Amino acid sequence: MEKKNYVVAVDLGSTAVVVGVAAKAEDGTMAIQALVSKPVQGVVAGRIENIEDVSTALGKAFEEAGAEAGIRITSAYAGISGDFVRCARHTDYVFVNDPKNGVSKQDLAGLFDRMRNLQAPDDETIMERIPQNYMIDQNQEVQNPIGSFGSKLSSTFNFVLCQRTPLQRLEMALKRVGVELLGVIPSAMATAEAVLSADEKEEGVAVVDIGGGVTDVTVYYRNIVRYVASIPMGASAINHDIRTMGVPERFVESLKQKYGSAVSERVSEEKLIRVTGRTARESRDILLRNLSTVIEARTMDIIDLVNEELKISGYAGKLGYGIVLTGGSANLKDIDELFRLGTKLEVRIAKPDMGLTEESCAKVDDPTYATVVGLLMRGSTQSQVVLPQQPQRLVVTEQSARKMEPQPAPQPKPTPQPAPAPQPKPEEKSTQQIEQKPYVPPVVPISETEQEEDDEDIYEDEPKEKKGGFWGWVKKITEGFEAPGDEEI
Repeated sequence: MEKKNYVVAVDLGSTAVVVGVAAKAEDGTMAIQALVSKPVQGVVAGRIENIEDVSTALGKAFEEAGAEAGIRITSAYAGISGDFVRCARHTDYVFVNDPKNGVSKQDLAGLFDRMRNLQAPDDETIMERIPQNYMIDQNQEVQNPIGSFGSKLSSTFNFVLCQRTPLQRLEMALKRVGVELLGVIPSAMATAEAVLSADEKEEGVAVVDIGGGVTDVTVYYRNIVRYVASIPMGASAINHDIRTMGVPERFVESLKQKYGSAVSERVSEEKLIRVTGRTARESRDILLRNLSTVIEARTMDIIDLVNEELKISGYAGKLGYGIVLTGGSANLKDIDELFRLGTKLEVRIAKPDMGLTEESCAKVDDPTYATVVGLLMRGSTQSQVVLPQQPQRLVVTEQSARKMEPQPAPQPKPTPQPAPAPQPKPEEKSTQQIEQKPYVPPVVPISETEQEEDDEDIYEDEPKEKKGGFWGWVKKITEGFEAPGDEEI
């Protein structure tokens, strides 16, 4: 990058690729310098299937965005979503070294070390580690455990995992156009950053981003990401159904957006629209009610899948602010009303407007750009640590400073309690230094297999014993992941 304060992000979707360039304004907000969208082929449900088609679209988008911003783009952050991205939960605990003086920073650091040492399956990588809350002696939930009295500190972390192959293909596509991949961010989490207010994150809300081939769902509660999921169905499924009505592919999207409605009852039963064919003879009239019926049916399928994900998350009944709809398909007429009917929750349609200058809000005045704006926001935070074409540096925060403090001499073991969990030996703890930031998990560069997360808050039952598995040298100190719905990894 020619200027260190520039941040570049790319949102590679199933139907379009969007490249954004931004810089920090004097007041700390983001100023959008360039925003380019190009159609793309070769991406199916978020997964790159044709590297040549994708590289061609990326090259055009980067070239145009660079020219618009007046820079040469050599590095970027990217988002990723698809059914290869999933959540899993893991609970672990440590015994407090000095119960009389309460939980110390060293105790909390030891708990984080155990979570960092967990290994994903060989074909997956951990993108985010998100603590949900803290428990003292399994019966007292606390927001900040330091100073709390008890003999046992436990926590449940929410892990966001992604298969390695889609990540590798994304990096390969960017390398083909001469762009270094600085970091990969789950698109679902990035989108939420661009559209949610502080109150929505606190009181409970689900962000539903309906893209071309994927619908992302992110659940926030008490200012913490509780659940992330990608549904392999989006606007392309709706368009496919419209084509079965004899509508040429080149007219489908414009016909849907201009005349379609997600609630068929709101459309006249007699109104017709003429669709042009290859010749004048092949032109045909279509009832708008029939068009809307097709749209409504497929959209209800998406809503049913969203409802299922909300149930799996365990927060379906805690969403005080309901659902926030975004993505290109949020522009579909009456789609918010259909979601309101299908989910029994309050629904609003959101455009990216968080942390942007007033001029930039006008540039991105469309739900389509929510993900790329969120990626720019996450990238701008990370770019304070990782500058383009420079090695990663450690940022000393309250929690990372723990590791830099002299460690006390080993304490004698307390009187054994019933079935205590074995504690990790000092030499077993990871020596890798990883950046930490409160409440916002760091962006995970693709070249790394592990990242640290120091968001706060979590809980679940006492970990169950895991027999066998793939955990490597940490088998003795870890238990099995437990995904929502008892899914294991």
